[in-house]
Amino acid sequence: MGNYWTNSVRHPEDVGVGHIRRTVTFDQKSVDTGIPVGALEAGTVPLRAYAVIETAFNAATTNVLVLGSAADDDGLVTSANAVAGSLGLKAGTGALLGTPLAADTVFFAKYTQTGTPATTGKATFVVEFVNARETAA
Repeated sequence: MGNYWTNSVRHPEDVGVGHIRRTVTFDQKSVDTGIPVGALEAGTVPLRAYAVIETAFNAATTNVLVLGSAADDDGLVTSANAVAGSLGLKAGTGALLGTPLAADTVFFAKYTQTGTPATTGKATFVVEFVNARETAA
């Protein structure tokens, strides 16, 4: 019989809280249609999501930065959460947080803008989650 780390039934990557993250920039290819941040399997619970605005996005009229799925593009971090024009760590409040995912889900970061185009903008998205195997009975 193995210890906690070598037990063949529960591998370390299957337990506890995990995270995925990705940095996106204002001029990254396909950022307006969605940059994949990561994928979680059905049953996984996204606990918390954050946008860390490292360099403010500076389009003249609107800076819409969101994190979500194909079905709910701001399901983790809404534009109102991100406030892409100001620096800092911003907590998400999207509808997908705290609920087991019904299907395998890929999360995408999107940035859209209006007015004079942005010349700066960099953000790192972080999603904390509990693996589906950890929540299964």
